[in-house]
Amino acid sequence: MTIYPAILTDSQQKAQIQLDLAQSFHVSGVQLDIIDGYYADNITLTPADYANLNFGQLQIDFHLMTEEPMDYVYEILDFQKQLPVRAIIGQVERMTHQKDFLTEIKKHRFLAGLSLNLFTPLDAIDQHNFEFIDVLQIMAVRAGFQGQTFHTQVEDLIKRAVDLRNKRRANFAIIVDGGVKQSHLPTLKTAGVDAVVVGSAIWQAINPQKMVKKLKQVK
Repeated sequence: MTIYPAILTDSQQKAQIQLDLAQSFHVSGVQLDIIDGYYADNITLTPADYANLNFGQLQIDFHLMTEEPMDYVYEILDFQKQLPVRAIIGQVERMTHQKDFLTEIKKHRFLAGLSLNLFTPLDAIDQHNFEFIDVLQIMAVRAGFQGQTFHTQVEDLIKRAVDLRNKRRANFAIIVDGGVKQSHLPTLKTAGVDAVVVGSAIWQAINPQKMVKKLKQVK
């Protein structure tokens, strides 16, 4: 199972510290959480703020928790030469046009993803759009803040997402984000989850490197 450390901050200094640490974790990439103060009562750095930071060999998944995610896609594209983008994932709840969002991202050869907030049903995604999705992200907390408790009720949503993927013979990756700890990983992996996004469990650990190593060792 792939581990993506999550960076959620309004400080470039803190972001660079966490990026430097992430480079020592031997992970392929990180998820950068972008919050605009409207979608959730929190505010972070924007993609433009990250453009001059050092990512080393890390790739980026942008997680857009914003009023209109497409607006931030354009900002990312403005700085794409400075940002090693792998994927752009947008919350569906405030997204005007899901297909336009997905196709614009894929046009630039990035992976395109949609994310479901806690309590958002799977059918919030237009069924015709599953053929365009590279990543389906399922939030196990209310999107917007780190340090929340994992809600086990998402296990039913995960099962339905895996069943849908199998039925359609689709290739989208399923990522779970929010409140994930080491104890959750065996169940998530058995359920068919491909990757998890981990924030506070890493950054609040006494030794973040050891914590990531433990997470990566879960069978």
